Amino acid sequence: MAENKSKKTMRLPSLAFIVCLLISIASWIVITLSKEYKMTYEYKLVCDNLPEGRTSVTASDTILQLTFNQKGLRYLTKPFYEKEKVVTISVSELIKPKHKVTVYTFTNKEMCDFLSEHNFGPELVAVSAPEVLTFYLR
Repeated sequence: MAENKSKKTMRLPSLAFIVCLLISIASWIVITLSKEYKMTYEYKLVCDNLPEGRTSVTASDTILQLTFNQKGLRYLTKPFYEKEKVVTISVSELIKPKHKVTVYTFTNKEMCDFLSEHNFGPELVAVSAPEVLTFYLR
């Protein structure tokens, strides 16, 4: 008989504890998914759609650091979860408003506006690096 009293029986958690635990987990998920995140990714720059009469383009920098404003699970969408991130820029559309002959310079604000309009949409907050991007056409 003394043997039975020394054995400790495992008690199952009460139903109220389980309900509170489930409510707290659900609340944590809702709060986490409604929070806004700023994520910075590096993208390889690829140029296409050269203007008529031009054979090649060289950029001063081939890596762009882009900062995105994401909410919840939206940062898991295709442009953000790919291992090799590439951004393709249409050179003829990019240089359309400028009137230089072979060298075109763009600030990070101009690049952000262009990429927001043509590639990424309103999620793109800023082009973190480089400060100035120059294209040389031949």
